[in-house]
Amino acid sequence: MQFRETDLPGVGKRYTIELEGGGELTLIIHNTGRREIYIVEEEEEEPTCVISLTEDEAKELGFLLAGTVYQPVAPEKMELIMKEMVMEWIRVGKFSPLVKKTIAESQIRKRTGASIVAIIREGNMLVNPDPSETQILTDDILVVAGTRQQLKNFLEYCKDCTA
Repeated sequence: MQFRETDLPGVGKRYTIELEGGGELTLIIHNTGRREIYIVEEEEEEPTCVISLTEDEAKELGFLLAGTVYQPVAPEKMELIMKEMVMEWIRVGKFSPLVKKTIAESQIRKRTGASIVAIIREGNMLVNPDPSETQILTDDILVVAGTRQQLKNFLEYCKDCTA
């Protein structure tokens, strides 16, 4: 599998993955947050599939693709869970008190009630990071789960962080 990243000045970034079965999947992330996915079959010039997603739709799809969302749950329980739980992508700024501390040292769950379920660092996703081993760095994107109030508490505690 080959992966390419290309800057698109004034537009955003393009990521292309050569698919194992032939052809390519291209993702364009616009500066506006909109995402476009193109699938080009082997030996074709034009895409056979084009999908346009909002930023929120792309985040949901990302969780599904990463396998972090699906766990079999009874439908009535799932409805209750989805009403209460929120996930947010939060970028860590250089002045955040979290920088260069492990998740455990920061006592995030104790102080805010929220949980870090993944960290995106330099284009790689670390799912379910070990709290005692995983250090938070500037520009990490933390995937944080909790209630709306817990996420608000997390942003207040994080200080130099943006959702």
